[in-house]
Amino acid sequence: MNMERAWIPAGVSPAERRRLFSIWIRTGRIPTRRDDGVELKFNPWHDPRDGRFTSGPGGEAAARDGPPERGGEGGGVGEGGVVRSDGVYRPGEPGPTLIPIGAPEPPETRGGNMRAFEDPMTLDEWQVDEHSALGPPLRLADQIFDITGPGAEVRTALMRVQAEKILSDIHQLDPTYVFQSFQFPYSEDGQRRLIDGLRFDRAVLTMRVKGDLEPLQLETYRFAQGATNDAYQEGLRRLKLTMLPIRLSEREALGNFVDQRVREQLRQRFFLAGVDCSGAGPVRLNRNEAVGENGRFRRPDIRVGDVAFDVSLSAKTRGQAQIRGFFNANFKPSMVVIIRPSELGRSTSYILRR
Repeated sequence: MNMERAWIPAGVSPAERRRLFSIWIRTGRIPTRRDDGVELKFNPWHDPRDGRFTSGPGGEAAARDGPPERGGEGGGVGEGGVVRSDGVYRPGEPGPTLIPIGAPEPPETRGGNMRAFEDPMTLDEWQVDEHSALGPPLRLADQIFDITGPGAEVRTALMRVQAEKILSDIHQLDPTYVFQSFQFPYSEDGQRRLIDGLRFDRAVLTMRVKGDLEPLQLETYRFAQGATNDAYQEGLRRLKLTMLPIRLSEREALGNFVDQRVREQLRQRFFLAGVDCSGAGPVRLNRNEAVGENGRFRRPDIRVGDVAFDVSLSAKTRGQAQIRGFFNANFKPSMVVIIRPSELGRSTSYILRR
């Protein structure tokens, strides 16, 4: 999230800190109060000479004084290079009072799990930039704020902002899109399911409207990763209860169960999104992919455009015949994504590039 840092004043109560942080999450700013306790709201469209509010670009005051200069996302640049959007007008003072926002934030305001609320759109944005002998690893499923009680208000504010942003993206692609929901969920699980659904819908619309498959490649990975984790847990439970048919080994039986369960989940997800994954389109689930002209083929678990996905309990490398076959397929994949259960270790899923 490209939000400016905010310094919450010392000495406020924990409840007030949570309230201020919640406002900062939604607006990017900490509200200012006068000595008499009146809270001042921020309007970036004001005249710094007299503090009078305008109605934005093209408004009455803007027409009178000319359009204010804007300097990127931060707002207009005033005298001395000061960003005007940092200013708050206080009655009785000649101009906007500047509030410093570059000071380090208190540790509890922004931690490492803020990355859980980023909104990457491609697999390249999603992968972790770190060394791996197999290939660039992919992040595990999104981490949600590990907070309860009063802190849930902050989590809900974050999730609502993210949902509204994705809905805005969707409406730019399809103004007729209607999201069937009566109210915003309060539980973490409900909020995550809602946002995951919106992300998937946005990716499908991006494919249909713009012909861009990259967002759907990412959402396919995210959905398949979650389905793989769930199937692995269910498979272990069935093994313990001797409910899986074993032909060669327990590991083979578990792997077969995970493969089948993930394919079923993917088929249902694409069906609900109105995407045909059984024909000759860009999304193909468990279909033969020709290799050369002599009738040979390979069968990725799923293919989205030029990306092949393989669900596996074991690590796979470019040197293995199966992976070489994927890369030699006629659709010339740019990458093969290996999806493994997260329980097997950190960064267990990764990308093999051409």
